[in-house]
Amino acid sequence: MRKLKNEELGLITHMLNQVPNSDYFIKKLPSLLVTEMNDGGMGSFKFLSETSQKRTMQKEVAHINLRDVDGIPLSITLNLGTDGELYELSVLKADFTLLKQFPLPPYNSEGVNSI
Repeated sequence: MRKLKNEELGLITHMLNQVPNSDYFIKKLPSLLVTEMNDGGMGSFKFLSETSQKRTMQKEVAHINLRDVDGIPLSITLNLGTDGELYELSVLKADFTLLKQFPLPPYNSEGVNSI
């Protein structure tokens, strides 16, 4: 369990800035705790719930396509849980190898989609 790293905070803020009415989530980011997921080292993590309520993923809130420093495409999705709070940041590297470097600004996206 840990707080968001600066590079994670920056990317999530960038993604949320593409989503209408996301100020609530942006303000909460610095205080949220996360736990890394067993994803083969691609960089995914779950946000810890502030309640004891059982929750699951409900929907995608934002998505961005980037590239790792080795040029391999990344698909990064920010998901909400059934409690209406941030649930996870899912990072998928196209060749399923370890993430070389968490994306840093500027975010040269290959299309940002927000839901």
